[in-house]
Amino acid sequence: MRLTPLAKAFIAIVVVAVIGFATWHYKGDAIKEWAGGEREVGGDSKADFDKLKGAPDDPARNAGSTGVSGVSLGSGRLNRPLVVGINTWAGHAPGIVFNNGMDPNGGSSYKNKYGVDVKFVLLEDPAAKLAAFRSGQVDIMWNTVDNWAREASILAENNQNAKSIIMQDWSRGGDGIVALSTIKSVEDLKGHKIACTQFTPSHFLLLYLLSQSGLTPEERAGVEKNIVFTQDAPAAAAAFTAKQVDAAVTWEPDLSAAVTARGSEAHVLVSTQHATHIIADTLCARQEVIDQAPETVRDFVRGWLDGIEMIKSNPNPSYEVVARALKLDTDTVSGMLSGLKLTPYADNAQFYGLTGAKAHYDTLFDTAFVIWRKRGLVRKPVDAKGWADPRFLQAVASYYPGQRVEEAPVVAKAPSEKDVPILHQQIQIQFTPGSDEIMPGSYLLLDKLGETMTSFGSTVLRIEGNTDSTGSASGNVSLSDRRAQSVKNYIVKNFPNIPPTRFQTIGRGASNPIAENTTEAGRQQNRRTDIKVILATS
Repeated sequence: MRLTPLAKAFIAIVVVAVIGFATWHYKGDAIKEWAGGEREVGGDSKADFDKLKGAPDDPARNAGSTGVSGVSLGSGRLNRPLVVGINTWAGHAPGIVFNNGMDPNGGSSYKNKYGVDVKFVLLEDPAAKLAAFRSGQVDIMWNTVDNWAREASILAENNQNAKSIIMQDWSRGGDGIVALSTIKSVEDLKGHKIACTQFTPSHFLLLYLLSQSGLTPEERAGVEKNIVFTQDAPAAAAAFTAKQVDAAVTWEPDLSAAVTARGSEAHVLVSTQHATHIIADTLCARQEVIDQAPETVRDFVRGWLDGIEMIKSNPNPSYEVVARALKLDTDTVSGMLSGLKLTPYADNAQFYGLTGAKAHYDTLFDTAFVIWRKRGLVRKPVDAKGWADPRFLQAVASYYPGQRVEEAPVVAKAPSEKDVPILHQQIQIQFTPGSDEIMPGSYLLLDKLGETMTSFGSTVLRIEGNTDSTGSASGNVSLSDRRAQSVKNYIVKNFPNIPPTRFQTIGRGASNPIAENTTEAGRQQNRRTDIKVILATS
């Protein structure tokens, strides 16, 4: 029997399909990993955020901007206004204030001091913002670093390039989770519905908090399945206000408004006031503008930094300028600014690693890329260093000699029942039997605690040592206390930017068992270290 060409083609398709199914079935994990779409139970693991380990603390408190090497830029200026895409957010205040509004004008310090015409345009829809940036209608656009990792991949896939040129601010209370008052920790989110906007800073914040919690991978997966995705952050807050969900990840002013709307039955579970190193805003410039007009970009960066000083010197008139530009009232502008830290030169120098410290920009960008890639949101690999250009900050270093990072110190008080732990972890730190000497096999776990302390820059870490019931009660209390101190000492030694004042250490001995002491398995569970991230209070 002879087969027609159509029959041969059909058989070939069937054979390929069978081989493909078999390969996917038996080698699927390897293929998924190669494709970058691998998924673990719960979506993410603590390891996905390992790049945050060792990042500078807050950044390095009171560190200066000295040590930045100068750099010469090529010549070139725009012969038209520099167009900057922003949204209705007071974090853009420095540029608006220095420009005396949204459009080029005679009162603009950009024009009068540096000869640069700047035009700010409002682009609320992220997709529209990126489209305008890609088409060249916008020269510089606003982003959060976590979202920049996503958009950089999209640009790379389309053979386009751009760079992060300056850090605008750290979110310091501007983003957070509003929840029922009965939900007192991240672990308590288990079994509850949470409203959130997908693939946004809110989503990234939630995923990070879950990864650092004491929830198991299966429990984290359950929490993620209960996420109700909304169109935007205000809609997430509205869902909470309408009692459709038990918690919502949103930003100001909707965060505070949601608490007010539900009264005593609601509270802010955790915000970037305490998770200080998760959400950072940045401005990104098209590569064509960087190449053609480096002097214009340099002067834009310097004017932005000057704008921070103008706000600091004359806050009320500055708020009025921003309010008129963004069509807000001054109280709203003031409230927004209270939820962030505008970052002057010293903070920028630390953030991009210009002083020799590790660049926190790199840690945030690369971590976010891992998270978004695991969710299949991005395909083209990108890395932080290829998508930042700190030369413009280097070029203006001489104008900010000795400027220092200003941060309020965090000092742990004596442990109290009123302390609010937002994260609970139980870890098995291995010690030499009968001593407080940490065994090398536990160093990785302790490094992760250092990572947690870095990301939650305005919190206190409580370390509770526990033992089994073997031995005397007083001896067990003494041993557990020394072991808790050893954990603290390890972190302080290996993370120099984390001050010892941010720790509470407690030796509980055998008084707090989680299993029976009648079996070796139970005793092993009781020989543990409890870690609690405590909200710092004034």
